[in-house]
Amino acid sequence: MSAATGGDRAVRRGPPRRPTLYVARDGARHATWLELFFDLVFVLAIAELAHLLHDDPTPGGFLRFAVLFVPVWWAWSGFTYYADLFDVDGPIYRVAILVAMFGSIALALNVHDAFDGESFDFAATYAALRALLVGLYAWAWRHAGVARRICSQHIVGYGLGAVLWAASLLVPEPSRYALWGVALLIELATPVVIQYGLTHGQPQDSHLPERYGLFTLVVLGESVVVTGTGLADADWAAGAIVVAAAGFTAVGCLWWLYFDQVDEAMLERPYPGRRRGLLIGFGWAYGHLGIFATLAATAVGVQLAIEEAARADLTGGARAALGGGIACSLAVITALRALSPPPPEARVVAARLAAAAAVLALAAAGAALAPPVLATLVTTTLVALTAFESTLGDRLGDRVEAAAASDSGE
Repeated sequence: MSAATGGDRAVRRGPPRRPTLYVARDGARHATWLELFFDLVFVLAIAELAHLLHDDPTPGGFLRFAVLFVPVWWAWSGFTYYADLFDVDGPIYRVAILVAMFGSIALALNVHDAFDGESFDFAATYAALRALLVGLYAWAWRHAGVARRICSQHIVGYGLGAVLWAASLLVPEPSRYALWGVALLIELATPVVIQYGLTHGQPQDSHLPERYGLFTLVVLGESVVVTGTGLADADWAAGAIVVAAAGFTAVGCLWWLYFDQVDEAMLERPYPGRRRGLLIGFGWAYGHLGIFATLAATAVGVQLAIEEAARADLTGGARAALGGGIACSLAVITALRALSPPPPEARVVAARLAAAAAVLALAAAGAALAPPVLATLVTTTLVALTAFESTLGDRLGDRVEAAAASDSGE
């Protein structure tokens, strides 16, 4: 079935003919079943990254977790943007994406050993995924004449990245990691350079906000998994139940704040000036790396807190993952929301930053608190923030509706 998950618009079959960058339609694009299937593969990738941090919640472990999160996220982003740009379907494309999915599984399974002297397989798998994406752009270059310049630029940027990843296989560690960094910088800069190099803007029927929202759900799903498995492993001990309930409620609040505040229509709004619009758009898209990583770290914090519920206090790593993950999630959500006009009210920003500071303070002082107490206090802070923002949003909505009714009456 090739229809999109929403609306009546059918996905284009066959080779890519014309990118959506040059097509202004009715804005009714939605994720296809294949795109949703593709996202599911990264459930494993997020789980492996979380497992990596869980096994080593030290400063070095947090650094490795953050560094490896970038190529995993960028592997997903590359194929996601291609699908958004060309809106294509058909046997060749489906086979290519299924191959990419299998490659992503292999990438996820090699995350744990990427910094433990066995980085060869991780680099080889990532290089193969980049080569596959370059092949898709070459396929588009052949069939979508109007997009040849854009395809060529993507081929050069991602092709150079793939070459550097492949070349890193010939370099011993730790020099190999330096080549990874250079390759990622080139790949991350490629879409920015291409868009800023266009002589004029074109309307785009994009569904990237929906894709990013769906991936956010994938990351949040890790919290659901660790809550359930953590409770089962703890044999439903009273302390573990309290911590699990508090942790799940905290994650629910983050879900609430993200989907209420990070406006899915942001990319479709008009901005004064094309360059400013590009700056905002790339800030929004790249800023989601922070959302995904901090939510994954929060899930690890919840898992560690459940496992340590019977202790007198949480270890430093557990407090850093739980408190740091939540506080940084609030900060990134605030930053992303500020990109979408109208800007958030000052009192909302102040309340959110105050909540982040309170959570960090609780995490720092957590050595003197039992895990159920600490988890409950952290969650109470988030519940209060969510209730405040929800109540304020309802009041503002009532005012807007009243003003609109008054204007129509006049």
